Amino acid sequence: MKITLGTVQFGINYGIANTHGVPADEELKSILATAKEHDINYLDTAHAYGNAEERLGLFSENRFNIITKFPAVKTNDELQNVLSLSLDKLNCSAVYGYLAHNADTLIENPFLWETLLKAKEEKKINKIGFSLYSPEQLERLIALNCIPDIVQLPYSILDRKFANKFQVLKGFGTEIHVRSVFLQGLYFMDPEGLPEKLSDLKPALLELHNICKENNVTVSDVALNYAVANPFIDQVVIGVDTTAQLKENIRAVSDWRLENDLFSRIETIAIKNKTLLNPVNW
Repeated sequence: MKITLGTVQFGINYGIANTHGVPADEELKSILATAKEHDINYLDTAHAYGNAEERLGLFSENRFNIITKFPAVKTNDELQNVLSLSLDKLNCSAVYGYLAHNADTLIENPFLWETLLKAKEEKKINKIGFSLYSPEQLERLIALNCIPDIVQLPYSILDRKFANKFQVLKGFGTEIHVRSVFLQGLYFMDPEGLPEKLSDLKPALLELHNICKENNVTVSDVALNYAVANPFIDQVVIGVDTTAQLKENIRAVSDWRLENDLFSRIETIAIKNKTLLNPVNW
């Protein structure tokens, strides 16, 4: 299945609509077992996700391809140290992917790319890359000849700022992993109950909800399948707090049958203040 299980919720309380908190050990084991049972083979984590790496080291049992991310280090020694720490926590000798948690770390310290290449040669990492927040970051890193094996970037039904970069990335043979397809749960929220600072998104959110209602589909199903259906996207990263949430997302992908006309209509929704599509501005 074209789904990667995000794990930030396993280490810290996360998400504007999260009411469950961090899952307990038994629930976490159930989530991982359900993921594997349904051919979800990738886990996305990070040094910054509280104790998520340690918990995966205890419970993932080397059943998954793990992608983790390093913080804003400034020296080769720091990078090597945090990689070693992550490998220890994850209880493994190598990770599938190792990404800069923020691409600016590599833009400001491009020499770190050589350290990543060396770790890749040493087979501590299978694929290297970075997590992006803006198309400009990608352009700068390509100019620095930091050509990624994997990128992770935000992409969703209302936030498509990277769409015109997909073909460029595929030209490099890059895996495209997307996150924030639910925009941290914003798409599920009642448009009438949005916090004041998000009020500019109310008209777009109302229109999205109305379109989904007219087509007798949930916002969740549409948001997830919009990303899954994109042929350029290799993996869609989703986070869950419970096994039930994961099963619902699996059902949404497995049962999806609607035509792309629905997606085309959603793409016409106008956004008054696009800066609010970035959760850092919340």
